[in-house]
Amino acid sequence: MSALVRELSRAARWTSLLATLHGAAEAQAPASSWVVGGAGASWSGSVDRWIALDESVRPGSVQPREIPPGHSLVRELVRTGGTSSQRNFFGYRWAWNKGPLQLEADTLEVNWHPRMWRSGGVNAGIVSIMRGLVDGDELTSAFTHKARADGRPNGSIFFTLDLGIPVPVDSVVFFPPQSGLTDDNQRQRELFPRGYEVTRTNTPVDWLIFEDENTSAGSVGYHPLEEVLGSTFANNQSVVSLTPELRFTRFLRFKFGEVIPTTLLAETEVFGRGFPAEARYISDPHSFGEPVSLGRITWKFTRFRQTRSGEVFEDPVAPVELVLRTRAGTDPDPQSYFVFDELGRFLEVPKAQYFDSPRIVEQFSKGIAGFRAKRGDDIENWNNWSVAYSESGDEIRSSDGREFLQFRFEILSEDPLAFGVLDSIAFEFSPLLADSVLAEISLAEVVAPRVGAVEVPLGVDTLFVYDLRTISGAGGRAGFDGFELDLPSGARFLSLEIGGVEATEGTDFSMVSGDGRLRFTFPEPFTQDTAFRLRFRSAVFQSSVFLEGRIFNSDPAVASLPQSIEAGNARADVGSNSIQVVAGEAKLTILGPLELSSPVITPNGDGANEQTVIGFDLFGVDGVDLKVEVYDLAGRRVNALLDARSAAGPYGPSWGGDSESGDLVPPGLYLIRVEVEVDEGAFTRVEPVAVVY
Repeated sequence: MSALVRELSRAARWTSLLATLHGAAEAQAPASSWVVGGAGASWSGSVDRWIALDESVRPGSVQPREIPPGHSLVRELVRTGGTSSQRNFFGYRWAWNKGPLQLEADTLEVNWHPRMWRSGGVNAGIVSIMRGLVDGDELTSAFTHKARADGRPNGSIFFTLDLGIPVPVDSVVFFPPQSGLTDDNQRQRELFPRGYEVTRTNTPVDWLIFEDENTSAGSVGYHPLEEVLGSTFANNQSVVSLTPELRFTRFLRFKFGEVIPTTLLAETEVFGRGFPAEARYISDPHSFGEPVSLGRITWKFTRFRQTRSGEVFEDPVAPVELVLRTRAGTDPDPQSYFVFDELGRFLEVPKAQYFDSPRIVEQFSKGIAGFRAKRGDDIENWNNWSVAYSESGDEIRSSDGREFLQFRFEILSEDPLAFGVLDSIAFEFSPLLADSVLAEISLAEVVAPRVGAVEVPLGVDTLFVYDLRTISGAGGRAGFDGFELDLPSGARFLSLEIGGVEATEGTDFSMVSGDGRLRFTFPEPFTQDTAFRLRFRSAVFQSSVFLEGRIFNSDPAVASLPQSIEAGNARADVGSNSIQVVAGEAKLTILGPLELSSPVITPNGDGANEQTVIGFDLFGVDGVDLKVEVYDLAGRRVNALLDARSAAGPYGPSWGGDSESGDLVPPGLYLIRVEVEVDEGAFTRVEPVAVVY
């Protein structure tokens, strides 16, 4: 979003004056805010689902849940259900299968629910055995690996635990029942695993998520994970306790066998301390009661660190990040639901019908008519999730004109003893100025453009046509008295039509241009359906640009934020339905050729060739270091003409033969040097210029 829109929203909040590009002032009334946390709605009352978060530590705030000492992470603190619905420390139900089909059938999700499976197959395992290994029953044997009748070592068996999210782990314990006898009168505690290997990783490689491990890894059988916590064929401890370095861990793999004695196991336990690497929150879709315009998103987030003794202190440089996104929609459910039809295809159905349908179970294959198929994001009625917001005060990137808004965030930490606290999030909103605002871009010389993005040559001056249509519907909207467009740098206005009639600047509208923007204001607000056609010339310096914009009402009595312009069918005979422009070149050149307006300058005050203009283009960059400098032939810098963070576009600094001190340089040959620094390195161009008196 443009800086001007941020100023508009700031004015809306504080009821201050908005300075336009020409210095005129326009007042904007305050917008409303939806606030979660702090003095607003509670985090738990606004949540669809969350994991590893705690709102009980600081009233009104939410933070990652601290791992308590002495409690295994594989079990909830207080059991809330039977063994068939066991839950982990964060309250999520265990899945006893690895594969996506069974998870879907059980309405469970990878990256949220902990999973446990045996061997490398997608759904291999014996549920009763795996469930017993984490059920908290230390007196009953859950797993038996019997000795061979011929006295030879038995084979290896392995299990994998996916803890759902990365948590700090510094202890792994496993053991047989510590009392009781087997059917053949052996002491159970003596049948501990003589041979084992325990490994862990925090890397979610494909074959630990969904894929068949044997196929993905390229070989059948056991594959150790990244870090070995313990490995032996000569264990003599009934209770095995491994104490590795405190480290974020998501996957644990246990291998047993390849020894002669029988092995029993009652439990596997996983302990840690500190805070998880990921804590996630997804809000319920919030209804504003009507479609609205969205303004700024603001929040307060504080970083903390915990010492090993448990003391907590604020640490602004702690390696913790808040990743926040939004999406907007037109109905209260952002998900779509599908069952299989008679041909095995996905058929969308209402939510209630989906959950009333029979679920696929492991022995069935895909595609049985009437069975549940999948759930997914509703991409017809909801936006995609926005890119992450970078700082409090950013413009909300989800579309205006929607009734519902949903947000999600992750608190990510690189240190088990560092965490962040989110006090509150606030979302500005206000009534719409028009029911909808649609725009599409086209090229003046193309009679029937294709649907979708308009393609133009990179860096070539082009004539564009921008069609804008507002729909006021049944009325009652405040209307708008201006609109603003974000255009490529250097865009030049040609003409504006209103309702098919050529408009006159100064009478029908006033215009301000600058810094890649065109801003139009009108004497009276438009409250009826209106069509605008704007012509302008510009070159494109990025591989892809979106010509975004917004309408606004400058009347201080109108409590409304600017309303964003959406891509759509703004004019029947255009057909692109897009505001995206893409460059036709397959490869971008970061720094274009240098062109000097004159290779010789004569700064003697006679008005001829007093300076040279250094013309060049930057392509496909944003926020890069750009330097334009003058050097003599000995390599000494004479003057610095430009040294700034810059974006793609045309540039034309000038040099009039002066040095950095302001004095004229001696006659001779000098070098104009342009350098742009990007991630791939520095791009440089040099052109000579002569100074003659």
